[in-house]
Amino acid sequence: MRNLFLAAVAAAGLAACSLVAGDPLDEARAAYDRQDYPAARTGAQAALAQDADGPGALELLARVQVATGQGQAALATLARLDDARALPADANLLRAEALLQTGEVEAARAALTGQRSAEAWRLRALAAARQGDDAAVKAAFRNGHGAEGDKLRLYTLEATWHLDRGDAEGARRAVGEVQRLAPEAVETLFVSARFANLLGEHELAARAYMAILERNPSDRPALLGAIASARNLGRMDIAAPLVARGSAAWPGDIAFVYHTALLDADAGRWPAVRERLQRSERAVIDFAPARLLYGQAMLELGQVEQARSMVQPLAEAYPDNAEYRATLARIDGAARG
Repeated sequence: MRNLFLAAVAAAGLAACSLVAGDPLDEARAAYDRQDYPAARTGAQAALAQDADGPGALELLARVQVATGQGQAALATLARLDDARALPADANLLRAEALLQTGEVEAARAALTGQRSAEAWRLRALAAARQGDDAAVKAAFRNGHGAEGDKLRLYTLEATWHLDRGDAEGARRAVGEVQRLAPEAVETLFVSARFANLLGEHELAARAYMAILERNPSDRPALLGAIASARNLGRMDIAAPLVARGSAAWPGDIAFVYHTALLDADAGRWPAVRERLQRSERAVIDFAPARLLYGQAMLELGQVEQARSMVQPLAEAYPDNAEYRATLARIDGAARG
């Protein structure tokens, strides 16, 4: 598994390519194939500016919209293709995924009627997951394993589903299949990084996240993953510039506000921690790591009851969390003098 993982990360470093200026639709398709969805969208829109009803550009735009979670927009684009009688062969699959993105689970199931491909089973698993039906999720994965068609996205979802539950053994086979099928894909790097972190292989995880950032320097999940992995390794020299990059790319994002404040805490700058988090207090309340850090800053600055108001709700909501309990115990000790 480790050798396969390293091969996946190494291969990703060779993925860069250049395009000679030419037809915008050809360039957009090439961008889509290398998972550069912003460039693919721009190219598709440029092609549509030349031919507003061009079926090739409309189809590509619909695929980009689905790939980037823009379900409502994708449904509108598919409707235009339907009006032009130019729907692609997998239109029902695209429609089902777009419907899932808009929360229309039963409509998505209906769109999958009669569909037996691996991709259809992936979408059924996703629908079941949205409804919290774990047994149906697992059954859909099993059916997908024996179905026809490309299984990359099926195994990616299966790996992600297990990783979300902290189930390394459950994820192992799916991660291996994803690495085998598409070692260069961004999705492969993501699930590989998460799997490595779950196994405590933080250096491997950091390499995978950095490989993603070589392609897209402002990718939010990759930035946050790389920062967490660097911190796990004690590499603040890597974490700090990534935090700065994320803060510049995502101004006001509470996750990067938190990581900036955490760097202040590392240096013992507790007034700076409090002031930084205070400026984003509404978002801090709903983001547990930042809320805990805010409470810790107040405790360090002698504001014991304010610290309690931040930390006690966390400890009550998550009684098994050792860090919440330990911080609340410190607050109780400070209150007793």
